[in-house]
Amino acid sequence: MPVSPHALVLDADNTLWDTNATFRRARSAMIQVLQGTDGEEARPDGEKRLETTDVLYRLSQHLPSSGGEGPDLEQLARAAAFYMSGLRGGPEAGIQTSRLRWASEQVRAGRQPPGCDRSRARKAAEAFRSALSAPPPLLDGAASLLRGVRAWRTARPDRRTSVLFSEGAPDRLEVAFDAHGIGGGQYFDDIVLREKTPDTFRDVCHAIGNAVDLPEPQAAEVVVIGDSLQRDIRPANATGCTTLYCPGDLWGRETPEAASEQPDYTLSTLNEALRVLDL
Repeated sequence: MPVSPHALVLDADNTLWDTNATFRRARSAMIQVLQGTDGEEARPDGEKRLETTDVLYRLSQHLPSSGGEGPDLEQLARAAAFYMSGLRGGPEAGIQTSRLRWASEQVRAGRQPPGCDRSRARKAAEAFRSALSAPPPLLDGAASLLRGVRAWRTARPDRRTSVLFSEGAPDRLEVAFDAHGIGGGQYFDDIVLREKTPDTFRDVCHAIGNAVDLPEPQAAEVVVIGDSLQRDIRPANATGCTTLYCPGDLWGRETPEAASEQPDYTLSTLNEALRVLDL
């Protein structure tokens, strides 16, 4: 039976557009510089091995955050160079937690990796940053969902509202907004850039209740669509929202660890949200 909400709250990264693909390209660009293959056709053995094992992503978890969405990129490049140096086992050994920790410790201690001076680390960081500035592509079904949301809002603007809710860095999100026409108000009445917690979801729901014309604003029915059980579904469930879970490449298809993470609906693609919401 279709859901008839007063409000739709959509996650952005890896729900509407493929941020994970953009980060993969950025990591690949950094690796090519560190391997000395930038500007050339990628070497399948070295680059593919590092990309499939996701060394850079794992390393970022072992380095202190510089603010925003991750560690300082020059530090990340140096840590990757240490990891790739062949010390404590080569990349062919696969990801080794001890080697990830060791590589990050060398960087925190201020040491320089062999074959990667400051100039190369800066170049690798810039290659990452440049690749990350490319707009992420919309995921399957996202364009149809956005059109559906626009038509749904337009039909009853006094009783329906939509919100884009993201934890992403504003500068990077602005690239996606410009590329996909998000910031002009044609799809969303509000864009919220805050950490996703039950409290912030309650704030969003309270604002929605004041935005729609209902006798009792607290009775507004809110649907939340996201790709993460922990970041989207759990805090939305805690505030009484109806939740639609659309797993993506970043987290994969997760299994709820508790009833608090159980979505009301699980989607294979965003196109299925059109049917559930009768858009």
